[in-house]
Amino acid sequence: MRVIIAALLVVVAGCSSSHQHAAAPSTPVSVASGDRPACAQLFARLQRVSAAIQGSSELIANSLSKAQLSERIAFEQSQLQQSADLLEQGPVPAALAGADRDLVAALRAFTADFERAREPAARGDFQAAAEAMTDTAVVTRIVNASKTIEDACK
Repeated sequence: MRVIIAALLVVVAGCSSSHQHAAAPSTPVSVASGDRPACAQLFARLQRVSAAIQGSSELIANSLSKAQLSERIAFEQSQLQQSADLLEQGPVPAALAGADRDLVAALRAFTADFERAREPAARGDFQAAAEAMTDTAVVTRIVNASKTIEDACK
């Protein structure tokens, strides 16, 4: 089980740091000087989201039983949902509205992936649970949108 969970951690942790995966080059976004305060707030929300996802991903990787894994998948699912909700709050610079919308949508899609993983995890099918949570297209969207925001607001 630890090998599957370790592999999963690599994928999940990718959405918590845009520097852990090679993301497709994005077009640099320039934020107007009047939008700098909104950019700083968006970047702070992104950092909170990253920390929450990374922390719960580490819990999943260290699960020792199917009950513990199921519980932690549910917790991660909740973290992803709360992260999407957090990113929808507050001001977003106009130049980053698209990246923010895509990040929120991708986090919601990843939340659904974790919902699908709960049942196989509960029955002890760790491979099926890991496969349900390994949505590389969604992770790539999360990484790319996060990187766009980070590059513009850092």
